[in-house]
Amino acid sequence: MRGFWGVLVLVLLPGLVVAAPCRVGEVVRVVGDVSVVRPARQFTPVTGMNICMGDRFVTGPSSIAELRLRDGSLITVGKGSDFTIREYRIYRDQPNVALFDLAKGAFRSVTGFITRRAHRYEVRTAVATIGVRGTDFWGGYGLTENGLDVIMLEGKGVYVQTAKGTVELDQPGLGTTVVTGEAPTTAKAWGPDKVQRAVATITP
Repeated sequence: MRGFWGVLVLVLLPGLVVAAPCRVGEVVRVVGDVSVVRPARQFTPVTGMNICMGDRFVTGPSSIAELRLRDGSLITVGKGSDFTIREYRIYRDQPNVALFDLAKGAFRSVTGFITRRAHRYEVRTAVATIGVRGTDFWGGYGLTENGLDVIMLEGKGVYVQTAKGTVELDQPGLGTTVVTGEAPTTAKAWGPDKVQRAVATITP
């Protein structure tokens, strides 16, 4: 009963449109070996399954999962990845919030209407935080030894931030690399080979 009232209070908070913990979105595609980790549970997701805040998606080395959030954002969890939906809230009268964690592997995100007004849309990794203005972007490990790579594919912009500095990706095709304890490298255009290697991580 306490859990029921906790959900009810969240739904009725003034100005809050989406707050119920399992109304984040749904799984739209599962390819290969994918599991979802929730408190005290681990199971295989199916198409159409609701996504909850706190869900952790873990994919096998040749597997992917595609997630569509309630605002239309599409996230592809790439091969051999560990990706968590940390927080997701849409408000009427304060900035929207979408926070994620990438522990390993790669992802691609195409944002929906959540970024059309004031928002905080970020992916946190062990080496840097990736923030979004409203865009299509890729981020992940494996292209650079001991590094995290990020590229903006389309949109308004992406920033990559560490304690040592911040780099803005403000044109399609610009990317940056971050290694632990360092500032992101200067934004520069990626060659076709590197782009193809990035796309391969999220393509079954």
